[in-house]
Amino acid sequence: MAKIALPMARRVQRAGYPQAVQELKLQTQKLLGLSDDVTISVSELSCREPGCPDVETIVAILRDGEKPTIARVHKSIPEVTLDELKAAFDLRRLPTH
Repeated sequence: MAKIALPMARRVQRAGYPQAVQELKLQTQKLLGLSDDVTISVSELSCREPGCPDVETIVAILRDGEKPTIARVHKSIPEVTLDELKAAFDLRRLPTH
């Protein structure tokens, strides 16, 4: 039987991921000067389609009544650096709150 790949299936979480997720959330909060009531979502997706990166980290800023602000880095969560996070958010174009 052929193995079916789910194009955007979640990756299996490995050791150290919960700490890396928390660190990315804290870095994002400090970087963007976000208050504690703003939700920061960090997730990692894998892709098996041609031309798609093997893995992508998604950091989303969720505010009530607003469209989410999303940053994408083509690395696994523990590999994302602060400089890559800054570049992914393209700070010149972010709304200020």
